[in-house]
Amino acid sequence: KLSARELQVMMMITRGQSTQEISDSLFLSPKTVSTYRHRLYEKLDVANDVELTHYAMRHGLLDPGQ
Repeated sequence: KLSARELQVMMMITRGQSTQEISDSLFLSPKTVSTYRHRLYEKLDVANDVELTHYAMRHGLLDPGQ
């Protein structure tokens, strides 16, 4: 359902990294990172980063202790 890059961006978001930090790490523009974020919201039917993090936890993609 998600591309490898979308999954990568999702994991960085759920770890609390800012758009700028993700942008710098992946050598993408902040606008591109924002596009990935909104595409994730649409594909996963979530409204914000908190819901995205809960989604990742529910599906075993993120350790609740992180």
